[in-house]
Amino acid sequence: PFRPEDCIGQTLVFAATGNRAINAAVAACCSEMGILCNIADSKEESTFIVPACIERRNLTIALSTEGGSPALSRRIKNELEDWLGDRYDGICDLLTRLRPLVLALNLDTRQNTALFRSLTYSPLAEALQKRDRNQCEMLLRALLPKELHSHIMELLHDLA
Repeated sequence: PFRPEDCIGQTLVFAATGNRAINAAVAACCSEMGILCNIADSKEESTFIVPACIERRNLTIALSTEGGSPALSRRIKNELEDWLGDRYDGICDLLTRLRPLVLALNLDTRQNTALFRSLTYSPLAEALQKRDRNQCEMLLRALLPKELHSHIMELLHDLA
């Protein structure tokens, strides 16, 4: 059985006992002791939630039904993982390499935003997934500022 002493020295507590009264007691104890807690059957008593997460290299997607249905979150997560596959792996890697180079140009935020949007909405992700180096080079030459053209080969290294 749960005892308030169980929380002493804890930083993070999960209560998922299946018993509403026990979970409520854990929540009250954590609240009194200033301990972060997740109460499986009560979003209101929780100080944090645990979303369903998909992690793919440089991409993390988190989703939640705000405690309404962890089973639905899990189903959506599984369906999204199947759909996602590796379709964005290459573009995530390329954009991770590109970002510091773009920021070093000291362009204003609007220019950076426009550049990254043009890259993400271009056919670049598909070209990278197909490993079509010629298409990738052509797209990057068309979309990147001329100052970055000398970096295209290093950006594409092992991606296309």
